[in-house]
Amino acid sequence: MKKIIITLFVISALAAAARASAIVGADVGYLTDSKEAYFSSRIGYELAVTSNVSHQLEVEVGYTETEEAGASADLLPVTLNYRVQGGLDRGFGYYAGAGLGFARTRVDGVSIGGPVRLRDNSFAAQAFAGLTYQASPAVTLSVGAKYIRISDVNLAGTTFEVDDDVALSAGISFKF
Repeated sequence: MKKIIITLFVISALAAAARASAIVGADVGYLTDSKEAYFSSRIGYELAVTSNVSHQLEVEVGYTETEEAGASADLLPVTLNYRVQGGLDRGFGYYAGAGLGFARTRVDGVSIGGPVRLRDNSFAAQAFAGLTYQASPAVTLSVGAKYIRISDVNLAGTTFEVDDDVALSAGISFKF
């Protein structure tokens, strides 16, 4: 939680110094390897616009969950991203970027001794790209792909490989 607050504070300070525009967005997607839904939301700032290209810094929080054999697990990656977004023609454009951060893994289940709750944090990285459509000066629609890499987690003394996945997603963002 401290990391999120510090990161938001740094972004806010940078945005105030740069007199940047705030951008809020959300995506709904599908993880192709684990075959689960993936949701993400982000808040960021447009730091600079040059030649129809926007440079953005953002904090993104993702979420996915799965249930198997009576246990439920969820994964919550939090990353600080750099995003570049440009316009092409007739409202269409592109975006690409990358981010680094951490992921919280939580597993809840039941054993002979009662409820089991396991948690761990690990390194997270992602890269993403896609196409955009500028529906209005303040609203952008997008479709794209995101490569997500989560390092191994240690739960109850055992190391588990979380590994990587690709999310195909559609989203919307609002510029203020």
